[in-house]
Order: sequence, then structure tokens, then C-alpha cells
Amino acid sequence: MDKFFQGYMSLQLSTRGSVNLQYDDRKYSLKGIWVWAHFPGPRIKLCPSEPSTTWDHRYIAFSGPLVAQWQGEGLFPFQAPQRMPSSGRDYIGLFDELLYRVKRPAGWGHWRAVNLLERLLLELAQARRENSTQLPWLRKVFEAIAENREFSPDYAAIAHAAGMTLRTLRGRFRQATGVPIHAYVLQSRMAKARLLLGETDHPIKDIAERLGYEDIFFFTKQFKKHTGITPAVYRKSRFG
Repeated sequence: MDKFFQGYMSLQLSTRGSVNLQYDDRKYSLKGIWVWAHFPGPRIKLCPSEPSTTWDHRYIAFSGPLVAQWQGEGLFPFQAPQRMPSSGRDYIGLFDELLYRVKRPAGWGHWRAVNLLERLLLELAQARRENSTQLPWLRKVFEAIAENREFSPDYAAIAHAAGMTLRTLRGRFRQATGVPIHAYVLQSRMAKARLLLGETDHPIKDIAERLGYEDIFFFTKQFKKHTGITPAVYRKSRFG
């Protein structure tokens, strides 16, 4: 493959064999379990490392309004291939379930596929974030955000604890993670909302209050802006 992508993006997964990947002048030799993105912009080349070798490869192509949201939050596309850890087999299962849902869009199948894709992107982003926590100041910031259960952190206090000004914190956080700190907090808040909606039977009003929302209507509006559907529809799509 040697092409410029236009109008859509794709998530690629290689599980066996060796692959050569190139974004313009950036070249990568991938062996084992790797995931990477195809997206508009660079010239992308992809081929087996050796013409006679075989490799296992899966991909999912997508477009639509949610993609802009994922881009704004730094979930996709990521600019370099990402190697899967020893637990990479879990990603393979998740990817295969996603492909299964895409082929069966009837009923709630479409939204289940969207939910699975977003979950996969979130987990990949989480893995990238964990790789970044080798920076002591960044680890402190993540811990401070995680300790704030209502997702309304005092950014000035976090900056002070990390030994820098608020302006410096914002700049360094974005440089280290690829997203603004407030976008990361909102992303974490919505991820927690999806978890509670999908894995508990707590009333939506209680979930909103637990996440620091005083107004359930604002929570619903923000959740829909983030995911494209309301909390009630999301919950129904999860439980069918």
C-alpha cells in the first residue's frame, strides 16, 4: 500500500509477522503486536518486511462527527505506531468484537460498534499516558486529578504542587500528553460516566451528581456532545 488517505481514517492492528510502515519520511519496522493509525495528511506506505513473508492484519475504517471529538481530545490519530504490552491479546479480542459488531449493524449493533471503538481508543490512550508517567511531575498531576472524584480539580493548586506556574503546567501537560489538561479531565469524567452507565444500575441523576454535576440536564447535554447520544440511549445500547 502506498497512498494518501482522504475522507476517512482507520485503525490498524498487526498480530503476527513483520511489517514496514512509513509516514512520509518517518520509517518503522514492526514485529509482533502493534497498532497504528491511517489518517489524512502524510503519505503512508505499508508492506511486509520481506515480500515472501506472511502477516496477520486487521483494520477498521471510520468517519463521522465523533471523529472530530476524538481528535480534539487526543484519542486519535496518534502519530506513531504503538506496541502492545504482554496483555496485547486483550486488544485483539476487543478488536475482533468490534469487527463482529460492524458486520451486524442492525438494532443497536451500530452503537455497540461505536462504543467498542471509543473504548479501544481510550484504552490505547491510557496505555500511552502510563508510558508518560515516568515524568515525576506528570505522575503527580495524574494522581491529583484521579483523587478529585467530582472531576473539578484546582488547577492552580496542582501546578503549585508540581512546582510550576499554571501557565507552565498547561503547556507542559499538553506537550507530554497531546491534549490540554482541561480536555483530559473532561475525557476522564466522560469515561467514568460511560463506565457507571454501562456497568451499574444507578439512576442517571445519581451518576450525574457523583460526577459533580448539579444539573442533570447539563450532564445530559455534555454527555451527548461528547458521545453523540444521551446517557439513557447509551445505557440501553450497552444492555440491549
